[in-house]
Amino acid sequence: MKITVPLAELSRKMNAISTVVPNRTTMPILSMALVSADETGISFSATDLDISVTSRVNGTIDENGRLAVPAKKIAEIVKSLQGGDVKMEAEGEKLTIKCGKSKFVVNGRSADDFPKLPKQDGKTEFTIASGVLGKLIHKTIYAVSTDLTRPALCGVKWEVDKSGLVMVSTDGHRLAKVEMKSSLGDIQRADVIVPPKALATFRAYSEKEESIKINIGDNSISFDMDEVMIYSRLLEGPFPNYQKVIPSKNAKELLVSRESLSAATKRVSILSDALTHQVIFSLKKNLLTLHVTTQDLGEAREEIDATWSDDEMEIAYNAAYVQDILRTIEAEEIAFNLDRPDNAAVVMPVEQGGDIKQLCIVMPLRIN
Repeated sequence: MKITVPLAELSRKMNAISTVVPNRTTMPILSMALVSADETGISFSATDLDISVTSRVNGTIDENGRLAVPAKKIAEIVKSLQGGDVKMEAEGEKLTIKCGKSKFVVNGRSADDFPKLPKQDGKTEFTIASGVLGKLIHKTIYAVSTDLTRPALCGVKWEVDKSGLVMVSTDGHRLAKVEMKSSLGDIQRADVIVPPKALATFRAYSEKEESIKINIGDNSISFDMDEVMIYSRLLEGPFPNYQKVIPSKNAKELLVSRESLSAATKRVSILSDALTHQVIFSLKKNLLTLHVTTQDLGEAREEIDATWSDDEMEIAYNAAYVQDILRTIEAEEIAFNLDRPDNAAVVMPVEQGGDIKQLCIVMPLRIN
């Protein structure tokens, strides 16, 4: 194998590929990246057996071939290089890298040892704008659970049909839901749970992409872009019936500036409890007061103009959870739909523009 690749191109692709490679593994071959040069072009592939990425690389081929090479070391070498083009030549199980006055010879392994890359044969296929999908992921991925005893919650639920896409995530303390209404063509309905690593990997690669082809199978999902193919296993369900936990009787409404609430929450939470991050919302007519009292640290209080016409109420939240929600909302004003201090709040933008509708739920804390 003999190939020449622009340094900037190679550096960008190797940095992204190496994020898929596991830091620790009992299978040394998984620390490798597969370099391929054939009639279809140059590509670099990596896998952890759950997620596989194949990145197509611009360059010239003088001789076809394939070799598995240590991914993170190659990425480190490429990052250190200075010059224009990088020449890579494989002889046996060794890869020679030349750039400028630098030369490296790296031990690799036979391409036959590298796990066979999957081929997606899905039942639901559609195309979606990269920016739209990235926005949907941003608005849901923060609420994914990290509790491995409840694996179905460790991913984002996708509900796909010809009328659009719904994404939902929850960790039991909060819930995020976004709904995109858009014709996806005459496709078969799919109801799957996508692992967050697959979504994060997509976001890492999708910056320069305009549209993404999604293919969903029984146990897998793939993201096909101009330069990259990402394949991932799906998580096993069942996902909880999230519709049952969305409050339907929250008739009391608090309207507040997103920017003002975010800044105030950030400030007063400096003195919040390190474990609970509790901040108390005190609601009076057209006034929201945030306050914190922590025995070892002290007190903090801040008032914000708000719209509230119901009875006075105090309700406590985890400040980090509130901040997570506020970071995903683009509207200037948000609504907290409330019932009682011990019931979940429904948080959403006051104005839901475009085809995307967003809804968040956050559970309250017991006031100390």
